Amino acid sequence: MELRHLRYFVAVAERLHFRRAAEALRVSQPALSNQIRQLETEIGARLLDRSTHHVVLTPPGRRFLARARQLLRDTEDAALAARREAAGEVGEIILGFVPSLTYHLLPLLLRAFRRHMPKVELRLQEMDTVQQIEALVKHRIDLGFIGLGLTRETDELRLAQVDEEPLVAVLPEDHPLLQKRRRPELTLSELAHTPLYLAARETAPLYNPWVIVLCQQAGFQPNVVLEAGQPATTISYAAAGMGATILPAQYAKLCPPGVRFIPLAKPVPCYRYFAAWSDTNPHPALARFVEIARAEAGRAKARRPAAARLGSPRARRTA
Repeated sequence: MELRHLRYFVAVAERLHFRRAAEALRVSQPALSNQIRQLETEIGARLLDRSTHHVVLTPPGRRFLARARQLLRDTEDAALAARREAAGEVGEIILGFVPSLTYHLLPLLLRAFRRHMPKVELRLQEMDTVQQIEALVKHRIDLGFIGLGLTRETDELRLAQVDEEPLVAVLPEDHPLLQKRRRPELTLSELAHTPLYLAARETAPLYNPWVIVLCQQAGFQPNVVLEAGQPATTISYAAAGMGATILPAQYAKLCPPGVRFIPLAKPVPCYRYFAAWSDTNPHPALARFVEIARAEAGRAKARRPAAARLGSPRARRTA
């Protein structure tokens, strides 16, 4: 039995007329009659009583019509679901992200994605960049939002930059560098004699070495007093007057008391965020998610206040 047998039978049963059914199906009437006979032979029951002037459903035919209609509906529903999943309109994405994205960009991305693709389920996993790269290669997550200072694609991964932001020095509000500051920025070398507190290597395995290299390129070996806790924890050390830290500007969204966020002047590069995915992951929604992420990040960047305002008291109150 094939689906066309069911469609042919339903067309005849609903019209009780072979010629009209044949016209609706765009097949010849003899071919339609032959298909119905084949169906009845395969089932082993007469479904239609035919005469020169009338076509009538038999009792088995009435029961079979209800089942045939349901089977055709189920088949169409299954085909529609398959087409929608192939188009990335339904399904599930397991999404990894670095912690700093939670303070600004990630909520915007998720809201935009829900607006454009409401039938796709999202499962979020907070992970550092190294953990995400491993999970992507092993297909434990579908898409990662990673943060790196400098990066490039590998044989396993594809990358698309979605955002960038300046690095800022986080200083106690009574730090000597802030007392007579006339410029909106600090050079990295001005931190040469300031104790630095960085997050634990376990939570920032790529970021910490990158910051240290930036300091060395600025002409000094940084005085890293401690590497411990989450990136946001280092702000507490600065607020306590124990030293400073260097973070992406999104951490200014926390608005903690007792510190100032001062942009670092060029040539210090921006901290860049990338969408990353495995080249062998066939998930059809990934490309659409990346497209939405880049568009939303562009709009967020256009709304973002100038980096120079980060260090002002008003910017801290309204960030």
